Amino acid sequence: MMPTLNLIEGVLAMGRRYQEVGRHRDAVTILMRLSRFRYLPAEAAEETQARLAEIYLQRRKYKQARRHLTAALRHQPDNARYHYLFAAALGAEEGADLQSAAEHYRRALELDPGHVKCRADYGHLLLRLGQTEEGLAHLRKAAEQAPEDVEVLGKLVKGLRLSGQSEEARSVLHAAMFRNARSPHFRKLWNEYRFQQARRRHDAERRQQADKEASGEQPVLLPFVRVVNESSPANDEPTVLRPEESAVPLRSLRLPRRGEQRNVQ
Repeated sequence: MMPTLNLIEGVLAMGRRYQEVGRHRDAVTILMRLSRFRYLPAEAAEETQARLAEIYLQRRKYKQARRHLTAALRHQPDNARYHYLFAAALGAEEGADLQSAAEHYRRALELDPGHVKCRADYGHLLLRLGQTEEGLAHLRKAAEQAPEDVEVLGKLVKGLRLSGQSEEARSVLHAAMFRNARSPHFRKLWNEYRFQQARRRHDAERRQQADKEASGEQPVLLPFVRVVNESSPANDEPTVLRPEESAVPLRSLRLPRRGEQRNVQ
């Protein structure tokens, strides 16, 4: 039996509402049920797959997200957002296929050059691939396209800091603070930057102190050597000095009485 359009639209609307209010488990249940409909209009099928991909991305289930994005791209192969989400799902895991992720980022930017978040994420991916100059160029351009976007600016600052260009990062933040003096979000970004710099200086000082201690001269411990008289037997018995063998008679060591002068020889 073919489901009616009203039924399909009603189920899809329910899945939308669940997703919008954060009831992702219920949304997945509804949308998965809808995706199994045998006769589903292409537009509804595409939206169902795209929404499932978004939910799985938020839940960090990247394999499932890629599967649904692949289905969505079959319906719209030139959708910039789907390519962007696919790149994000590819680059988020350990041992990620960064080259394939870069290809999807590039395709998304070809289709939508004004996609600022895509450009910023692509810049960070290029830094991970070791393409520092190109990566920073994309991050700078993204910040120019959206100077009031604190998230994009934060990605630029992070990229500059990781690339060893802390002075430029500081200048970028100063300019942003001047433009957005009353914004708590930019103030928070500035405080985070200062904290990171202070921690880096502290870690550098600790490493320098540790290197100094490791390379310093250590005290040399010499073995104790007992001198043995050649005429006496070399044994390990301690030498006991008897009173009669003493060079000074013990009776000569008495204390002088009061009023007596002790002769010093």
